[in-house]
Amino acid sequence: MFSLFSAYPTFMVFLAVVLAMVLTMVLMPAWIRFLKSSHIGQQVRADGPQSHLVKQGTPTMGGVIMLVAVIAFTLLASVGAPTVELWLLLGATLATGILGFIDDASKVAHERSLGLTPKAKLVGQFLIAGIFVLCAVNLLDVAPTVEIPFICTIDLGVLTTVIPLGGETDSAGISIPWLYLAYCLILLVGLCNAVNLTDGLDGLAAGTVMVVMLVMAAIAFRTGQLEPALFAGALAGACI
Repeated sequence: MFSLFSAYPTFMVFLAVVLAMVLTMVLMPAWIRFLKSSHIGQQVRADGPQSHLVKQGTPTMGGVIMLVAVIAFTLLASVGAPTVELWLLLGATLATGILGFIDDASKVAHERSLGLTPKAKLVGQFLIAGIFVLCAVNLLDVAPTVEIPFICTIDLGVLTTVIPLGGETDSAGISIPWLYLAYCLILLVGLCNAVNLTDGLDGLAAGTVMVVMLVMAAIAFRTGQLEPALFAGALAGACI
């Protein structure tokens, strides 16, 4: 749809930020009205500060509209057929969004501030992160290394297990770089929960994620990866 602007990648990233922002702003009021009419709202802990009780019933699940805006724009703006890399980014984002949706739905259904248990959330996050890393290594040929700029490159693929496909030892298989997998699991799940812990004041998590995504969009664009740049830009716009 936006192939007309494919010769202007900088403009496309700018469009990603603006259009995702506008789409979220247009859809969100109707979504909030639906949530209010359906009595789907935030549950506040009774043992918390009294000042927080005013947030009781505040519409939750606003991330649904943000996901719609990000996924819709990124797919529409992708030049040609979406790449495996883009599908992987969108898949991981959608999976974590579904995990958050289940958490919020559990709070609303049971009318309590506790949704999924911390253990259940961590299991879901580790599972999503693990699948993401293994797909990145096996489908995108991401090297299991950690590069420290100007100093050294650490090879975390020294302890790798290859599971053959088709039962033949000499056939292609699934590589599991255990050290790299452990490193990425700690990194990704840690970042995910850093956002959760930051989400204590209205707009705080969205504001910090917006800044990070703008930087990630710039890094992706600078390294010639347009689709991840569009994805990061759209996510930043939805946060705005």
